[in-house]
Amino acid sequence: MKKNLEPIQAIRKKCYECSNGQYAEIRDCIIETCPLYPFRTGKRHFKQEENTTEQIALEFMIKEF
Repeated sequence: MKKNLEPIQAIRKKCYECSNGQYAEIRDCIIETCPLYPFRTGKRHFKQEENTTEQIALEFMIKEF
């Protein structure tokens, strides 16, 4: 019977297979177009987006009420 993996564990396993079993290669991966790239180290690395005018207006309205 197969063990269910957490999503981040499954991603690490796929990256491990892709890098021919070299953990250092997972960290040094250069394939930034891979959909798993941001999650390859076991953490989520999202780029913080700059505030748009809509976000600023919404934040202002929330503070006012």
